[in-house]
Amino acid sequence: MSGQQSRLLARIPPMPIFNLQNLPPSQSLVLSASKYIFLVLLLINYRSLPFAWHIRVFLPVLRLRLQYYLLRLRILFKPQKVRAKILADWGEGLCPIGANPFELVAVQHDWTSVDDADYNGHLSNSSYAKALDAARLKLVLKALPAFARSGGWMALGSTHYHFIREIPFLRSYEIRLSIGAWDHKWMFVIARYVSFPKNRHSDTTHKQHVNGSGQQLGNNNSAIPSKTPVTSNDFPRILLSTPAEDLTTPATPGDATEVDSNFQAQKTAKAMEALAAAQSKMPEPDGALLHCVAISYICFKHGRITVPPGVVLPCEGFSKPPSTASAAPFSPTNPPAHWKKAQALRVAPSGSMPAFAKFLKGGWRDVPEGERWWEDALDGPIEAQRKANLEVLDSIRKGMEGARSIG
Repeated sequence: MSGQQSRLLARIPPMPIFNLQNLPPSQSLVLSASKYIFLVLLLINYRSLPFAWHIRVFLPVLRLRLQYYLLRLRILFKPQKVRAKILADWGEGLCPIGANPFELVAVQHDWTSVDDADYNGHLSNSSYAKALDAARLKLVLKALPAFARSGGWMALGSTHYHFIREIPFLRSYEIRLSIGAWDHKWMFVIARYVSFPKNRHSDTTHKQHVNGSGQQLGNNNSAIPSKTPVTSNDFPRILLSTPAEDLTTPATPGDATEVDSNFQAQKTAKAMEALAAAQSKMPEPDGALLHCVAISYICFKHGRITVPPGVVLPCEGFSKPPSTASAAPFSPTNPPAHWKKAQALRVAPSGSMPAFAKFLKGGWRDVPEGERWWEDALDGPIEAQRKANLEVLDSIRKGMEGARSIG
């Protein structure tokens, strides 16, 4: 070190050393109290600490990974072919084999914490979206495990919210997600935010609205046909509008005139209000109170390639119900006819995950028209339900796209 550098360093004043023991009692008490107040604030807002959101969102993935590694550990000393079959069976067992796509419901539990509440003591508007991120991933793991294992991912196009009533501070609530409809590109996911108020008994409320056969009851206990078909999971189906006439691709916003844009925006507002009004009048089977309805548009991606939902869903095991009412419902022990063809794409000896990924990326286009088994898997009542729901849900998307050209 040169002499000049030494002189410059000598001019720097020494760092002050604080000795709390030499401070006056009042100042020492303030510093000690401030330390505990800071720790309490961190504890109260722990859900907003760095990486807290990531942990909350990806916790279901971590749990699934842990199950996978524990399974591999248990079968470590088995022959290689046996290990491969056990792991393949475990992965295929995650799929919703034989399920009706409109009846599958994923539930995310949450509560209104301090950092999620606004100045009115309610769940803030931004927290609805934050909580929905974790719920959507839970739906993906429950409904689309094979697609996720193949390397696919889901892109979020947009989400629309209709707030019906507030969620109070410290109130526990649930987000119930279900598939509303899909077209050649988008899948529409409906989320219902519900809670159980302390002064409302779920069983009593349920009995006041719906009887055991799914009939809605009036004040005079006269049976009125319910507009909410009850599913096998005791969750109502999403009942929307009349069947759509066609599934044509909407015009791009640049092609719409200002009049068309205003008209589409008005249709969007009316459609969203009508959907939320219909949803809010539907009594939850367990007596829960509905707070908000949200609609998300997601599309399936493999790299930059979009995979049609009508191809992905049958590959997961989703199916129309049996053709005869007397037949046993489809399940993992009684799979639909197309399930073997879906497995043949990704399960040895005929298939593999790379082969399945290749099929999703565009290989399905090479299958002749008469041999496209995935189209038959979701026809009949599933196709009718899809078209009926799509007319309302797609009108919301068209209106929002048209609104971009306004102003």
